Amino acid sequence: MRILIALLTSLTLAPAWAQTPSPALPILQEAIDEAVESGQTPGLSVTARLPDGQRLQVFAGNARDHGPVPIDAQTRFLSGSTGKTIAALLAVQLVEDGVLSLDEALETRLAGQAWWDRLRNHDVLTLRMLLNHSAGVPDYLEDVGFYLTKSVRGTAWMEPEDLVGFVAGGTPNGIPGEHYAYSDTDYILVGLVIEAVTGEAFYELARTRIIEPLNLISTEPLRGRDFEGLADGHVNGWFGLSATARNGRLNQTLNHEWTGGGWVTTPDDLVTLYHALGDDGLFAQEGRLMRTNFNAFQPDGPSGYGLGVFVRRTGEDSYRIAHGGDFGGYRSAVLHDSASGITLAVQANSKAFEAPDFNFELLALLNEPE
Repeated sequence: MRILIALLTSLTLAPAWAQTPSPALPILQEAIDEAVESGQTPGLSVTARLPDGQRLQVFAGNARDHGPVPIDAQTRFLSGSTGKTIAALLAVQLVEDGVLSLDEALETRLAGQAWWDRLRNHDVLTLRMLLNHSAGVPDYLEDVGFYLTKSVRGTAWMEPEDLVGFVAGGTPNGIPGEHYAYSDTDYILVGLVIEAVTGEAFYELARTRIIEPLNLISTEPLRGRDFEGLADGHVNGWFGLSATARNGRLNQTLNHEWTGGGWVTTPDDLVTLYHALGDDGLFAQEGRLMRTNFNAFQPDGPSGYGLGVFVRRTGEDSYRIAHGGDFGGYRSAVLHDSASGITLAVQANSKAFEAPDFNFELLALLNEPE
């Protein structure tokens, strides 16, 4: 019944376009034009959902190095770690269904894994610790063994179990439940827990419970190397920008990101996802749990990491949830600000572009008095 209701509700989620141009449109366009013209990134795509439901989409620069092909509404980017929000949302749904508990020990869920006994503090780890980055599990992306193996395998796929195995014997980066240390391995473990308790593939569960109910038509799992509409990605090389993808094809397989990110998407779909976690969104109940009792960066501070979202209390009854992503030569950022009612996302096809900072700059511009 829940899925049926979600599917029906998704029919109301189509963009509400303004009949007359919004005064915010030229503000956004000028800002992104300047970013591209100043060489910060070859291309840039932004979607803003205003308090009245209007959606503004603005684009600048090129999706292809050779062509050129301008960025447009169909241009897609790797989501990077903004995809952690999808993994956390799915985990929270399973908690609400009684399939999982945030604070149960993970022993019964993962004890069969070959690396389990080597994983430090494994007997006290909980799902909540993984989701709010207080588990102390080292990040496989910072492990030398991972990079050496990746360089040998090239485009070959590494299983999630392989990724955890790289760091299972490593020194914890904090006391479980008593610190904050961002780690992609935390979310790989979340994915393994989800599949262990459901017996279903993570991407399939996400499709039926999140992607389809929200009508995220441009969002696709990061599997393989070929993606329709994918912008050419870039990293800094010896002689300027070096391409990580051309003509919709990644230079290498990046499947290993999985539940640590693991999607190809657009700013418009990211805005839909984050608005759904707000007070009047389709997943408002889950959104409240994801931002409540966050793992504070400072004792009793206003900011921290919740369950798959960065959280900041901006007032007694107001908040901001956000996430950034940096993967494969692409940068992403998305936020929902309850005080202003604005949801905003930006994606760029260059690793060098500071997407989260730029997103907050755009929010400030949109909040300036007319």
